[in-house]
Amino acid sequence: MDENERGNRLEALRLLIDGKVFAPSHAALAKELGYKGKMVIYRLADEKEPKGPVDKVWELAKQKFHLDDNDMYRLASTFSCAKHYYGKLESAVDKDSETWVESLIVPLVTDAYGDFPDTFKAKTMPELVDLKTDEPDIYWGMVTLTYLHATNTDIYGEGASRRIITELNSLLAGLYPEKAAAREAADNLLDWPAPRNLCGLLFYCTALFRHYAESNYKSEASKELLLLGCGKRSYWLEPDCDYKPGRDVWLLTEQSLGRMTNGYYFVLRLRAGGDTLTFTLEDVLALEFYAVSNGDDTPMALVRRRNGGAYESFMYAYGYDSEARELYFEPFADVENVPGLPATLRMVSLDNSKGVYGNEWAYILARWDSEQGRTFFMKAKEAFSGFKDMAGTYTIIDVSISKTALTLAVEHDGGTHEYRLPVDGHGFLAEINPSQNVTVARHEADGCLYALWPELGYSVKLSTFEKIRE
Repeated sequence: MDENERGNRLEALRLLIDGKVFAPSHAALAKELGYKGKMVIYRLADEKEPKGPVDKVWELAKQKFHLDDNDMYRLASTFSCAKHYYGKLESAVDKDSETWVESLIVPLVTDAYGDFPDTFKAKTMPELVDLKTDEPDIYWGMVTLTYLHATNTDIYGEGASRRIITELNSLLAGLYPEKAAAREAADNLLDWPAPRNLCGLLFYCTALFRHYAESNYKSEASKELLLLGCGKRSYWLEPDCDYKPGRDVWLLTEQSLGRMTNGYYFVLRLRAGGDTLTFTLEDVLALEFYAVSNGDDTPMALVRRRNGGAYESFMYAYGYDSEARELYFEPFADVENVPGLPATLRMVSLDNSKGVYGNEWAYILARWDSEQGRTFFMKAKEAFSGFKDMAGTYTIIDVSISKTALTLAVEHDGGTHEYRLPVDGHGFLAEINPSQNVTVARHEADGCLYALWPELGYSVKLSTFEKIRE
């Protein structure tokens, strides 16, 4: 390695050590990396030309915290940008105001710098907008660091990381109340184990900001997830499981998020009843298989289930044998297998191309799927989402969008009623077109009616619309 590259690594490591990105102190970082003493970290941080093992510390940090070279440099750039812009941002707001932190963060999210000085808008604002477009991970990491600095937060304090995620989610949900999918992502983050260091918190908060602020991030995030290539709908059983009442069957349904190769699965746990056409719905889950970036990583699956009005999450190691069509699950340490996933599930082939099914289960499930599958699926989706589809009572017969408003024509209570939502103040309408699926649904938590775009993850209370024609 040439001296120039070594110098770049040293500069990056100093930014990361100074920023406490991996540990709260030099001594704690040395211990994390396996050193008995802390002097190697002090030498890297303080000496003009340290003789310490720059490359070794670099490689140890990558290995310990599951990063690559690009991740390390990206983190360093995040801290560099935060240092460069914080003073300019802080001087542009009124710190005597009780809401000065919000005044600092909201423009970074919305690009609305109306109250900032003209000099800031002329020079600094274009740089920030370009950084957000060109390097979103660095940008949102910088915004997170700006928030932490402004609130004087020690993220290594007890419960600090969860509090920060909760605070930022509250702020963002106020800016984007229609983004139901982003709120779900925030619930997901809070269900995951708390990040152990600032590096982990930056990862969580960057995902949170991007879910709310970027219209296409749901599709981008799905690139981390795998579809197994086993068909849109597939049935799974424990191996060598013969048919009889009380047996459990797992129905996996692809949710591709508009992509062909990435997404997640909606899972129905069914239990065989007293005859071959009777199954009961025992549980509903969301199952996400995460892609593995290198051969040393453990393939990880996240399972989410609804428990009352909240969601709970469970982490598993998984394996998939595509030839045997078998899935293997093992709960992570200290994770209780509440969803009851078997250690092994084998896919049931419903192939009938030769006029005969492979076994009794295939015949039973193919028949049940054709006669009752859709009804059960809709019931399960309502149970998981908390939304009850009101299409039979509230039928949307027309959707129109102009430069100023979205209008829904809805049949209910014996007549056609028109509801209008202004574009101003509802930026998500820029992503809507009349051909997209929209329905009226009632949320069980508050009993209110919502206009729901299920594929896009948007929901707006119907009472928010102006009723323009009875």
